[in-house]
Parts: sequence; C-alpha cells; structure tokens
Amino acid sequence: MRISEPAGRKMLISWLVQWSMCPEDRLGYDPTMCRVPNSDDADVGGSNSGKVDDKRYTIDCYDDKSQETTTYITKRTIMSADDMLGRHTRCFVATRHSGSGTESSANEVVIKDAWSPAKHPPLEDPRDEIKLLRKIHDTFEQDTPDHIYPNMLAGSHVRLDQKDKSAIDTTDAIFNAAGVDRIDPSSDPGTTSAWKHQPLRAHRRIVMSPVGHSIKTVQNEAELIIVLVEAMNCYSSILSKCGVLHRDISTNNILVVRDGENKIPRGLLIDFDFAVNVDTHERSARPERSGTMPFMSIANILNLDTPRTALDDWESLLYVVCWLATVGITSSHRVPDAELGKKPIKQWRIGSPEEIAEAKRNHMDSARIFQSNIVEKFCAQYKLLPRFAIALHKALFGNSNCPGALLGLKVYGGDSSDDDDDDDDSFNGDSGDSGNKPTGGPNDPLVKRNAHVDEILANLEKVLGKFKRKAIAVL
Repeated sequence: MRISEPAGRKMLISWLVQWSMCPEDRLGYDPTMCRVPNSDDADVGGSNSGKVDDKRYTIDCYDDKSQETTTYITKRTIMSADDMLGRHTRCFVATRHSGSGTESSANEVVIKDAWSPAKHPPLEDPRDEIKLLRKIHDTFEQDTPDHIYPNMLAGSHVRLDQKDKSAIDTTDAIFNAAGVDRIDPSSDPGTTSAWKHQPLRAHRRIVMSPVGHSIKTVQNEAELIIVLVEAMNCYSSILSKCGVLHRDISTNNILVVRDGENKIPRGLLIDFDFAVNVDTHERSARPERSGTMPFMSIANILNLDTPRTALDDWESLLYVVCWLATVGITSSHRVPDAELGKKPIKQWRIGSPEEIAEAKRNHMDSARIFQSNIVEKFCAQYKLLPRFAIALHKALFGNSNCPGALLGLKVYGGDSSDDDDDDDDSFNGDSGDSGNKPTGGPNDPLVKRNAHVDEILANLEKVLGKFKRKAIAVL
C-alpha cells in the first residue's frame, strides 16, 4: 500500500472505516477484563502499600474445575506486559468485586493473566501451568506441608464468544475469526517476518494465594537466606510429592511473604510456566532449554543430551545467591551497573549461550576460581552469604565422583558432605584449571553427576538446614 498514490489512500481510509465498525472481539478486546473508571478508586480498601493503581480493572476469572466465574477488582499491578515480545504476562493484586464496601488485605489474591507460548492445542498441552498448579493444590490439600506454596484458587484458559460459540482465546482463534490461516514460524523459518507467521499462544488466567513481594524487599542477608531456604523446601516437596520439576529458579520466581511486621519472612516459589510432570522415582525430564539466562544451569544453557534433574534447579539457586550477593540485596548495598560491568559475573548475562556456559564452567570448576572470581566480588557487608555460596558450590561441584565443571582430573580434598562445623564452608583442596573445552560427553562432570543425584541432594539439604539455623540466630 502506497499512501502517496490515490489507491493507497483509498485503501487506508477503507481500513479505518472497517476498524471503527469492527466487532470488539476481532479487534482483540477481552470482554472478561474491563477498565474501572478512576472515580471508583476510592471504593477499594487498603493494601500493604496503602495505595491503589490509577489503572484498575474488573476481571472475570473462570475455574474449569468448579465451572464457576468470580469477578475480582484489581488493586495494583505487580507485573505489566508492555513489550511486543515475550510471554505477555500480567499480574495483579486483587480482591473479590462485591460492588459495595471494601475488603481487607487479608482477602487479597494474585491474578496471573498470561498469553503463553504453546506447543500443542491448549487442552492437549502437557506443559500447562493450570494443570500443574491444580495437581499441587490437590496434593497439599490432603497432606498440608509446613512450608507455604502457590495455592491455586481458580484457573482456566480464557474463553471468548465468537460467531455464536465459545472458543479458547488463542492465536489460532484470532486468525480463524479473521478468516486467515496462521503459519507456524518453525514450519517456514525463511519468511518469519510475514504477519501470518505467528507462534501458537494460549490465554490463561490463574487466581492464587498468598500474595508475595519481590525478593528485593528483604531487609538483610539473613532474611534472604531464610526466604531462599523456604522456597527450596517448597521446591523439594513439590518435586517429591507431586512429581513436578520447576526448571526456572530465578530472582523473579521467589517471593517474600510476611505474615506480620516482626515475624520472620517466608519464601514462596512461583511461576510454573516451564515446569513439567516427571516420574516421582526418576525425577528427571528430557533435555530442553528453559529458564532465565543468568540463572540457568550449564547443561540447560548448552542443552546437553542428558536428563534435566533437580540438580539443574539447585545450580540455578547457587547463581541466584551469587547474583544477589554481588549486585546487592537492599538499596543501600546496590551496585551501580557501571561497577557491575567490571565483575566476572557480568559474563553470565552477556554473549551467546555458548559463551555464557563457558564462563560459568570456568567459574564453577574449582574452589579457588569460584572464590576468587565470584565470592570475593560479593558486597563487603555480607558475612553469611559468602559462606552459604561456598557450601552450595561444594555440594554441587565438589562431589568426589564428579568434581568440577570442566573435563580433566580434579582433586578435591575431604568429603563433599556438609555438617555443623563452620570450617566445612570452604574446600580442603583445589582442582586448578583443566583448560579443556566442555563437550557434554560421558566424562563431562555435569553428565556424570546425574548418577549421584540423591547423594548430592542430601548434601544440599544439609546446607539449607545449617544456614537457616544460622540466619534465624542472626535475626
């Protein structure tokens, strides 16, 4: 279409007229979510922050199990989706919309509204967060754990009325309404710029509790350790009792929950978009790259041909600890980007996947390298976090059966297990530099360690228990 030509201008005017008369569902409007006039803001009760957003919505949330719809009114937005790319996940803190009166923050819930990528039609997709969260809910409803967990109150794919019938809101449904066939980009990678080439996405909406806050709201390193330990206790329980492998441990997916002003904070593990069902005995998944790059395990980044196990997620925990301890966990400790750019840890987020994985292999390969390149760059104010990171590293990369992260002979002194002796927070030996390129073959320690998962996990659990006790003592 050329606007400089009469035919082009005529076509543009025709489109504008058609858009103005087009049914809302064909324009992409979601009738289950409506903007609330600003004048209604005063009708909403207080929140933890004492504020409400200027932009608020009423959201109809259908539950495919009870087949009931509940309407909520949002109080604040905790995640927006302003970018053109990505999962387009929006999260809101909300309360039931009664139409009158106010509700206390005790009745707050989180609504997750996501336009998630799908590899299968929605009802056939095995990697469905709704199904996994319902499985977790049903399991823990019968056997309530000591830790908190993401408790799904309602969940379903969003359905819209189109041509006198209800359809799940997907990219295919939108294309069908327009009378056009969608083309999957993977089927014709050479012409992905064409507007018809769009990935399959499905619109999901989930209501959950409790309401958590960013991990950046912890007040000190002791609180951070407690929150991380609680989140990983939740992780282990969900894996062992529900057979769900999370696969995306990151700073965004661990929240802080506070029951009261002076109470010890708790950790909440969220976001099961990348999670999969696994056999509760094998507890492993087929190789598939997933997660958040700075926190992804080395095998995950390289997509090595070896099963993904809990050790990949525990490795991600180690990276979370190192990242937060380096950049600072409170505003008074926060490291400027310019200074962070001078530290070796920057290599965990800059470069190709192969370059990032190689940097991590080198940093993780020995006690000496890990401590000199990573731990010694932690904020100077922290005393517990360096020891916590060293203990996690020792359990993950110091097992005598599969030591280090590079190929070659490693000599780690002592036992890889951990106990209550403070001196066990450091290695007794040093592997040095192997200098070998990683291959992912049978001699790769990241492949070999999958034969020793239970032993390594037992040592990691000991580390958690030890440092939680230390952190509580500090508080």
